[in-house]
Amino acid sequence: MYEEQKGAAAEITSLRNSGRVEEAIEKCRQAALRFPEDSFFAKLLGDMYRQNGQFQEAAEEYLKMLRLIQPEQFPIFVKSYRKLERNASFELMQAFREKIRTIFDKNQVPEGLRNDLTILLGNDFMIDASVRHIAEQAGDDRNFWIVRREIDRWEAVQDIGKIVALAEYKLNGKQADQSRKTDTFLIHRLEKLGKNDLALSLIEKTKKPYTEKLIVAAILRICRKKSDYSFAERVLQINERFIEASDFNIQYELVYYFQTVDYRDGLEKTLRLMQNSAKSSIPIARTLYNFYLSLNRFEEAQSIYEHIWNLEQNQRSERGQSRKYGVKSRSEEQLESEQAVWRRMKDLVSDQEHNRQMIALRDLLKGFSHELGQPITNIRYAIQLHQRKIQKGKDPLEDLDTLLADILAQTDRLGVLLARFSPVVSPKNESGMFNVQDCISQVLSDLEMRLRGQNITYRIEGSSEIILSGDQIQFSQVFYNLVLNSMQAIGKDGHIDIVISVSAHNMVNIEFTDNGPGIPEENYQKIFEPFFSTKDPTSGNGGEGLGLYIVWNILKMFNGTIRLDKSFHKGTRFMIQIQQPKGGI
Repeated sequence: MYEEQKGAAAEITSLRNSGRVEEAIEKCRQAALRFPEDSFFAKLLGDMYRQNGQFQEAAEEYLKMLRLIQPEQFPIFVKSYRKLERNASFELMQAFREKIRTIFDKNQVPEGLRNDLTILLGNDFMIDASVRHIAEQAGDDRNFWIVRREIDRWEAVQDIGKIVALAEYKLNGKQADQSRKTDTFLIHRLEKLGKNDLALSLIEKTKKPYTEKLIVAAILRICRKKSDYSFAERVLQINERFIEASDFNIQYELVYYFQTVDYRDGLEKTLRLMQNSAKSSIPIARTLYNFYLSLNRFEEAQSIYEHIWNLEQNQRSERGQSRKYGVKSRSEEQLESEQAVWRRMKDLVSDQEHNRQMIALRDLLKGFSHELGQPITNIRYAIQLHQRKIQKGKDPLEDLDTLLADILAQTDRLGVLLARFSPVVSPKNESGMFNVQDCISQVLSDLEMRLRGQNITYRIEGSSEIILSGDQIQFSQVFYNLVLNSMQAIGKDGHIDIVISVSAHNMVNIEFTDNGPGIPEENYQKIFEPFFSTKDPTSGNGGEGLGLYIVWNILKMFNGTIRLDKSFHKGTRFMIQIQQPKGGI
């Protein structure tokens, strides 16, 4: 039998190579009938049909081949499938896939090929007839309870693959407005099963515009679980209006989001909205209480806890429950006990903050001592060397001139260092009112020649009416340091953008952006530490590592913060926020 097959294959190949394709096809068709269990002749016949432009006939032969091959032969089928896909029409390939699905449903494909076919064609093509029936039902919310019961049953028997297949079927099909309720249920079930990426894909396919609050909350919640808010930031406009329109479920997720992106204004606004909702709701009040504890805000936590206690007392009174005169209730004892715990926790947090400040001061003094020590040591050694020359009777005038020049250079270096450090320790505070945009514009004007020399352009946008109160010279120092850092990072041919705005509750926002090489991820946590620098401190252009540390300290004096925008990857972007007292703007 083998010799006969081998002879037939050789004859077909000879005819094919000599250009007698029709004869080769006929000979191959006869061999396929003679050896119906051999996938080789089905594959060979399909290849010749494909090369001859007979794509329908080729698909039929490849289908016969699929019925006959063993799992280890599947890569041969994949190659034939891909070649046909490159030549045949989309409609023919759709019909071909449907036929593959049919023979799969009828168990006419070796069992070991399920996973391989899933990889090649996708889960939606591999669903059986029952799943396909539910998928068709899922296109209309009138069938919601039928679909839900079946999904519940699949989950109960741990047939999660069918739920995934249903979702991918929906994902690859046409969007249907009449199945929004069913789609929402399926999205929440995918989230529950940990299929977060698939859930987000289905949301993007079926839920535009994102107006349903449960879906908006789900987007934020799934992103929190993934520790990646890029999808939420892409599809949602998380701004003042968004926060105002949010309900409790969205507010809950926004607290986590604003902590992650370090956006204090948004966090404060969200907590205030939750506090309003907590006036009559014990569950919301308890959630807010937990948030305040996690943020080490013990005064607010204590206030909320007392509010919860009062709400519970009112509920007891409404139910007719009361306590005997002079006897403390259990909740009163619990309140007193927790107040004692709060006081101890506040003390511990205060101790931790004190220790953190002392460690920062120690590191600051250590670095400052090191920076001062270098020029002082250089001066000391130069003088000692000159003294030894004098002792040996060698005291030429040019040596003395060299010594004095070295001493002057080292004292200049000390002066530069002290000047850079002075904004941190200076007791002067020339407080007054100044225009933010005018102040920043003056800094850029002072540096105009240097910026032009490096071919760096700049732009200031936003409100020109924002007024701050404080030391204008110190505020200017913030932007001198930021601009000089950007100039050193960019080198030549770049730009700096500054956007100024003010949000609710007197929060001034300033975005400072350059298109330099950016800050390496491994340095994210170090850039505001004193004396951390990647530059040469002897270059005369900074490098002591005080620039951003000084910026951080000055903004702290202005009741402000600065953070690096870690999601910006086209350079470096700093986000500055300054909280002004009411009436300050």
